Amino acid sequence: MATVSDFLSAKLVTRLNYGMVDGKELIKNKTYNDVRKDAPIGALFTVATAITGLQVPTLSEVHRILEDDIFDDGL
Repeated sequence: MATVSDFLSAKLVTRLNYGMVDGKELIKNKTYNDVRKDAPIGALFTVATAITGLQVPTLSEVHRILEDDIFDDGL
């Protein structure tokens, strides 16, 4: 029996630093869906920095999340 996977989705997540709010560092995530699974990471980073460059908060991190369905093919 072989274990296989089917691609479900890819997402781009940016973590935005809003600075200190009420004595705590405020960080929020912004998720962008329907990202191509074969998109180069350099292109993803370029897009993330371009998008966040238009916003007030500072870009803290960029993540790519790939989601697969993993199952036993029964063979």
